[in-house]
Amino acid sequence: MSVRQAVLSKADCEHFLEHGYVIVHEVAAPDVLAAAVRALEADAGSPAAAEAIAACVTDRVHGAIGDLFGPDHPFVQARGGHDMMRPHQPEGEWPTPAAHVDDAYPTIMPNGWAVGSFLFLTPVKSRGGAFICFPDSPWRYRQQLAAGHLRAKDVAPMPEHSGRHMEFLAEPGDLLLFHQLMGHCGSNNVADPVTRHALLARWHPQRRIVPGRKPFEAMSLIEKVNSARYLNHRFDLDLPIPEKPADGRTEARLRAGSGGLGRVMTCAVIHYNGAQLLYADESNPRVIRRMSSNDLINWDDAGVVELDLGVIDSLQLHQYGLDVILGVTSGSQLILFATRDFTSWSLLSRVTGCATATPWFAYAKYPTKIAAGNTVFTVPDSSRDSVVCHWGERWEEAGGWETASVALRAPSGSRIRDVTIAAHFSDSTCAFVIDLQAPEAGEGETLPHYALPLDVAVADESLQRLPWDGPGPPRNIRVFNRARSYWMVTYLVRVKEEEDRLFWGTIDWSESQPTLRPISCAEELDQANCIVGMV
Repeated sequence: MSVRQAVLSKADCEHFLEHGYVIVHEVAAPDVLAAAVRALEADAGSPAAAEAIAACVTDRVHGAIGDLFGPDHPFVQARGGHDMMRPHQPEGEWPTPAAHVDDAYPTIMPNGWAVGSFLFLTPVKSRGGAFICFPDSPWRYRQQLAAGHLRAKDVAPMPEHSGRHMEFLAEPGDLLLFHQLMGHCGSNNVADPVTRHALLARWHPQRRIVPGRKPFEAMSLIEKVNSARYLNHRFDLDLPIPEKPADGRTEARLRAGSGGLGRVMTCAVIHYNGAQLLYADESNPRVIRRMSSNDLINWDDAGVVELDLGVIDSLQLHQYGLDVILGVTSGSQLILFATRDFTSWSLLSRVTGCATATPWFAYAKYPTKIAAGNTVFTVPDSSRDSVVCHWGERWEEAGGWETASVALRAPSGSRIRDVTIAAHFSDSTCAFVIDLQAPEAGEGETLPHYALPLDVAVADESLQRLPWDGPGPPRNIRVFNRARSYWMVTYLVRVKEEEDRLFWGTIDWSESQPTLRPISCAEELDQANCIVGMV
């Protein structure tokens, strides 16, 4: 029997399946743990402390992670961790815990790390700086994210979704392993004069976790806890599992695109209670039309968005919580609205001097070291070959934000007609996709380009052409759902002089040459749904 097989018992595996976490005892010897505490308190940044920490991350730790991941998901067997020390604060408060989920841009499926760990070096008593988790919260969150994966940050602290908290009262050598969507928070040490020391680490499988339509008996533990099918089977969550479309008309529609939209000037798509599509066409360029779909193939007319607008130049939808933000450019200004039901809309602010723009949220210190908070990426009227990032705290004040930086530059003389930005891997790795009109091109003739910035607010990286398969040229590429280095998108193609059609596609950013590939058959649509976690 291997070391890995000996670490987690069947009961341990069942506990992780049911509650989203598991505790492993005595992963390191007491003298090793005590040596690490002494080294950390002497000089936490020293080589001696790093060596002492590494000694605590034993083969037993790696074996437990291996049990969760299974043989099909190898991982980097690092020996380290960040000491989340909690010194005594006798005058501090111990407020009611409120849950959060990690990652700057959470996704349904693991996008980087899949399991977190706390390895405790010292005892933890109640209100002594315990790590606090919210058992079963990953499954409640999963129900919410199936309806709209972008709402994770605001949903997490709500008690009806997080559930009750649990102080983890540990002994030295206890290892707590938790699911990437586990609601959790830290706490102050108001009760123990001894500083609490615990090593935080996150464990990264080397490839995507895609349980898809595997038989349950063929799934590893990490695949089961990330499988919508298995969670429905195990907990009766009633997650909406899309069926494989099989009829010929469906196949034809995927290949040919969704028609009936006329000549579309711009559109926006979001994962929100199915798919919501907003668009404006040349027959009535001041009106936003809305379509909705539950199966991503058949679209229902949901009427018009009742807003008083001029001629519409661009539409973008953004969400980083419960509110959906709509950005409309019209008459050289960006107008921002908010909604939670797509029927009532609140005017937030206006930003002048914009040819096109998109709202977004910049998580401080991760995708950018410059911007922080709510942002708008605008193409100024006065400089159509650049994108400027503006940021501030409240959408209502966007028209007066004074902080700005140049985020993207196109070749001089070209025109940026559309801007999309989203994360694609972990906390910091993002991509811009733009529709670019070359200096010699006719009015509105664009080709898709992309940039992979180290900092989304700094124009250091050059634009590159985004290749595509199938009909084109594509434009108005919109991110519908994401997974690890993977976008599931929609885009427009003008198939006839009088008609634009909406297509589904994917971009795999892990490829050496990222390419927009159409979803043109039932198997490809099902595979995309599997990758982003809807199956």
